[in-house]
Order: sequence, then structure tokens, then C-alpha cells
Amino acid sequence: MLFNLFGKTKEETPGRIFIDKVYISTEAKMNACLHQIKVQPNTLFIAWFVETAATFKAFFAQHDADDSCIIEARTLHAAKLINRTPFFLEHYPLHEKELALVTTWPEQKITVFSALDEPLFKHFGSDKMIPLIKMMGMKEDEAIEHALVTQSVIKGQQKIASQVIVEHTAKSQGEWMERNLKP
Repeated sequence: MLFNLFGKTKEETPGRIFIDKVYISTEAKMNACLHQIKVQPNTLFIAWFVETAATFKAFFAQHDADDSCIIEARTLHAAKLINRTPFFLEHYPLHEKELALVTTWPEQKITVFSALDEPLFKHFGSDKMIPLIKMMGMKEDEAIEHALVTQSVIKGQQKIASQVIVEHTAKSQGEWMERNLKP
């Protein structure tokens, strides 16, 4: 079957599944997150980077939404997960760091909201995919969601990990990519 689109795919991590919802733009992703909090108020959005958290808090405040549902991964502890459904606002460039954070969580499926215009995706040529996806008729508010997308993201993160000798911290995903990857 073509890419096994309609069959089962093997899990990268047994018992733990990241589900990617990838939007064309960050704006579309932000609107999707705003919608998510309205339909599921117990949502907890987790940002890997300070700038992402600040951007989403400002966006939520601008739309009269409670921004206390947005937290940075570095300040997260188990008590904040009680009666909450966690969602990531972005991927961390290293898959192992994502896994290390979620290993003790009770959730078996963890959704990650991403956008093709984010630095992680741009690193792998998403700039060339965006016009093609739009030409195919995908709307701005639609998400690409499939196990193959998640597997591709994980493989990309593993390629990045093979290039990082010593990890340098950063305030944003873009800064992380600049500081940790060779040009």
C-alpha cells in the first residue's frame, strides 16, 4: 500500500505516541490552540522556549482567553498535570529531550501543535512545501495530521541530534537552531 497510508504503522516509542498537528502558518496554529482551549478548558499548553510562551500568552490575552494554561517546560512539575490534558506548542529540536520530559506522564497520546514556518521545519525545507500544499487546496486552518508526519519529525530530530556535540540553551527555537547547528 502506498506509504501504508491506511494501514497500521509501527510506533517509534512503544506505549507513548506523539501526535503532530502541523499547520501552514504560526498564525493558524495559534488560532487552533485558542479554539482548543475553548472546547477543552482543562488543556495545558507547554512551550519549550521562553519566547514561544510569551508569544502565546500575549495572543491569548489579546483574544480575552486565560493565559494561565500556558507554561514553560522548564517550570513544569507533575502537580500541574493533575486534571489537565497536556499539549506541546512546538517541538524541541532533540527528540530525546521530549521523551525525557514525558516518560512519567499518564497520557499515552500527546499532541504537538506545529507550523511549517517554524525554524525546525524550515531546516528541512518546509519553505518549498508551503506553496505546494496551498496549491493542492489545503486551507490555512486545516492541520496535517498523520503518523508519517510524526515519524518524519522524529527522524529529523534524530538527524539534528547527530550534529549537536554540546547543546547550548536558547530563548527560541530559531535561536536554538542557530546556536547548535553548523551552517
